[in-house]
Amino acid sequence: MTRLAARLDLLPHPQFPDDFSEQDRRMVLLALASAKQQIAPYDGKFEAPWLLSPFPDEVWDTTNRGREEMVDGQWQNTIRFDWRVPLPNGALLTDVRYEHLLMLLKKIAFLMRSGLVAGNSTPAAWRNGMGKLIALIRWTVLHEEKFMPELYGLRLIDQPSLEWLFCLVAEGGWFHALQIPQRILAVLYQGAHGISCPQSLLNSPFTIPIKEIEPLVQWMECQGLYCHAKDGAHMGKRHLKRNPIARLIGESPSSFTTPNVSGFLRQFEPDFGNESLLVQLRQGTEFPSQKVISIQDVRDGGASEEAIVALEKAIGTVLDAHRHVPDLLPEPAHISLRRATNIAKRVTSTSSHTLFIPINTGLAFLNTAMRFVHVYGEAIVGFYLAVIADFNPTTPNPSTNRSLNRRLNDWRIASGESIAAVLNITEFRRKDTKTNFDRLRSNPTLDQALRVLIGSCIVCMALLKPSREEELTHLKRNCMREDADGYWFNYERGKSNSGEVWQDEDRPIPVISAKAIHLLQLLGSSLSTLFADERKINDNLFYLPRVVGMEALIAHSDLLNKHLDIFCDFVGLPPDMEGRRWYVRVHEMRKWFLLLLFWSGRFDVLDAARWIAGHTNAKHIYAYIEKEFPGEELPQIEAEYSIDRVYRRDQERRRAKGDAGNEDGVDELYEAVLRHFNVESLTMVPEPEWTSYVQSLRKDEKFRLEPHSIFGEDGRNVVGINISFVMRQVT
Repeated sequence: MTRLAARLDLLPHPQFPDDFSEQDRRMVLLALASAKQQIAPYDGKFEAPWLLSPFPDEVWDTTNRGREEMVDGQWQNTIRFDWRVPLPNGALLTDVRYEHLLMLLKKIAFLMRSGLVAGNSTPAAWRNGMGKLIALIRWTVLHEEKFMPELYGLRLIDQPSLEWLFCLVAEGGWFHALQIPQRILAVLYQGAHGISCPQSLLNSPFTIPIKEIEPLVQWMECQGLYCHAKDGAHMGKRHLKRNPIARLIGESPSSFTTPNVSGFLRQFEPDFGNESLLVQLRQGTEFPSQKVISIQDVRDGGASEEAIVALEKAIGTVLDAHRHVPDLLPEPAHISLRRATNIAKRVTSTSSHTLFIPINTGLAFLNTAMRFVHVYGEAIVGFYLAVIADFNPTTPNPSTNRSLNRRLNDWRIASGESIAAVLNITEFRRKDTKTNFDRLRSNPTLDQALRVLIGSCIVCMALLKPSREEELTHLKRNCMREDADGYWFNYERGKSNSGEVWQDEDRPIPVISAKAIHLLQLLGSSLSTLFADERKINDNLFYLPRVVGMEALIAHSDLLNKHLDIFCDFVGLPPDMEGRRWYVRVHEMRKWFLLLLFWSGRFDVLDAARWIAGHTNAKHIYAYIEKEFPGEELPQIEAEYSIDRVYRRDQERRRAKGDAGNEDGVDELYEAVLRHFNVESLTMVPEPEWTSYVQSLRKDEKFRLEPHSIFGEDGRNVVGINISFVMRQVT
């Protein structure tokens, strides 16, 4: 670091030509000074407004988009990072022997969050990026005889070892690279038999013979590594405790939440032996989700390209930090990330896509959601607030049920019927550990009816205004305004940050979405007053009551999903042939809206889709559509658009007598069609013939479409859209 800083200081001043003005000289010197500052090693204090804890602390509390707050002397709702990381050899990253490695990682974390090295500096994405770096550290410790990380940090990582790591991750993710199944097997076998595990078992960890499994299960039973599910669909079934298993091999419990680990451990959970799907141990819904895959698919599947891209970004951060910590990091000039990535991508599987909600499923959800919001909403909220106002903490259920019975006929819908009679509500809450889903639909409690209504509000908002989950979860109660043009929705746009600041956006919403917001405003404002809550979340739109007690749920990533699950079980769509039901999510509803909009309006609505989704450029929304479009319809849509543009080009050319020109590249496609048929105008070729030829060109990827936005003079506001045709060699 000192060497680089000294060399930068010794750089001579440039020699200016005689014709340079004084202003030109100042501008050049300013640019050079700025460049030197950007590449100079960091020599400041490791303090920043986002770091709420002292740098040496073992646990960091960091800012969380202004949502963090001090409550009773403790930070809450922060982005927290615990440096007491377990390592594969049984040590902790905070142990004295790893002092240099810990300091290296802390410095990289600080530089990345401060925007001084490559990597995402947004709070949650920063924490996720640090998770990839922790995995890299664990891998070097797993092979510490080769990398000696306690002495050299990451400096001994070279090109061959990097390619080795990339290929390991490509073959099976970090689960495979860190040898998690082999390490678990080794510990279990040693414990059960007192000898090392045979290599034959380690070579095939997903297909362990039953005769080998039984003694391992017995040993784990003796060690108290099993427990029984206390609630949910699998209540009473025995399963392994993940946390103690993770500690046995020096792994973090968070590493044991992946499908790979669950698929491996399922071999030792006989109570789930008749399950072909990798069902959740604590399944709170009536059926498994549509996203649950089979155990066999987990065992057969490799990592996706997304895993390699994430690893590439993590290594890029490490290499970019070299100038700041050169003694403990590899020399970037000796590393080729592109080579390692290209080698790994040869063995990756296709990246997973967000599932597309079937049209009938989406409409069924929307139909129920609109009925609850428009017909039942005000009555449910009013009924709930009236009952909970009589809540007595010493006798919670009796007091609220008495209050409910007194008010059974007070809250009515527009037809004059009481909401209690319409939904057959007879209780406020139940003590049942396991939900009776038939009763949820036929005889819901008032609390359940409220949860269904909240899920309905989320559907009416997310299905009719494409949003990201983060954008909805933390909405403020004053997020809506009304003017002469209708209702507008204000939110912090995701992925729009500059440092720790996010952009506010206004977007129009339909009346039913506005009514959903109004109901949530009424519920939240009344509850926050009733609870006398002084926390920051007291002005959140989704200020929702807990199932027990008199307090609000925190704005967590699962907040909306829990209510969507209750809503979907209330709707009660039949499961598929695998026994799975669709439990809708915000990002799936975002995709549903955008793809249906594009499907119906094609390229004419592409810029509208960009704007309503909060993208800054048409190429971004089109990249999303290309990735997520279901089936093979998109090439056909592109071909139809191209046929229309070629036809219009032929018309323009004939009207202009051959002098008209186009800047979008359609001329090349048009000329390719003319050359193929050896004509001067399309009027000389039957339309079915030349349109079929254009379709074949698109099918064979002889051309592609590249939409892009046209920006105004300020370089920010989009004033139009253009779709360019990019041709390959057509023979």
